[in-house]
Amino acid sequence: MSQPVVLAPDEVAADHPCTDTSLYAADRGLLAYMLQDVRAMVRLAFTRARDVDEYEPIIWYVHGLKRRIVPCDLDRLVSGRDLEVVGFFGSRRLTSEGGLAPGEDPIDGLDAALTAEFRNHPGIASYSTIEMVDGFWSNLVLHSVPSDAEVWRGSEVHRGAVALSPTLYRDVRIHNGRLAGSVDSTNEIVLHHTKYWDYGPVPDAQPTWTAVRAW
Repeated sequence: MSQPVVLAPDEVAADHPCTDTSLYAADRGLLAYMLQDVRAMVRLAFTRARDVDEYEPIIWYVHGLKRRIVPCDLDRLVSGRDLEVVGFFGSRRLTSEGGLAPGEDPIDGLDAALTAEFRNHPGIASYSTIEMVDGFWSNLVLHSVPSDAEVWRGSEVHRGAVALSPTLYRDVRIHNGRLAGSVDSTNEIVLHHTKYWDYGPVPDAQPTWTAVRAW
C-alpha cells in the first residue's frame, strides 16, 4: 500500500471522488442521526421503558431499511466522560466493476459477526449500523480511548472484513473524532480527521490509494 497523501481541509484529490469535501457534511449529518438513536436507546434503558441488555443487538426497520444498535456499556455511555468516535462510510462497488451480484451481499452477516465479539473488547460502549438504499451501510462506534479501536481492528473477524473491502467497496472513508460529555450531554460529535481508501476501478487494483485529512 502506498503512503497516505496528506490533504488540506478544502482539498479534493483528482480522480478520487471519495475526497469530495461535500461528503463531510452529509457524513456528519448521518452520524448525528445515529447518535440520536443511541441517546433514545439510553433513555429507554434508564427509564425502564424497555428492556435493554448489554451486548444484545436492538434491531428495527425504517422504510424497510435495517437499523441496529449494540449497547455494550450503558454506564460508560452516560458517565459524563468524553467518548471517542469512529464513523465508517463506504461506496459500494457495482457488479459491473467486479462487485458481488445481488443476493450475495455479506455485509449484514459480517456486521453481525463483528458485533458478536464485542464482549472481548470492553472499551467499546456502543456500535450502531444503518442501512441505506442501494446496499450502502454506515457505522458509528463510541468507545473509551483511541487504543480500543486499534485492538478491535486487530481481531480476526475485523481483519477478514478488511480483506473483503476491495470487493465490496469502491472506496471507504473513516472519520475519527470525539463526543464531549458522553451521550447524556447535548453536545455534537466533533470530527478531527478522516482516512480514505480508494480501491480503484476493479477489485484488488494495486496499489490502493490512501489519504488522510485533518479537519
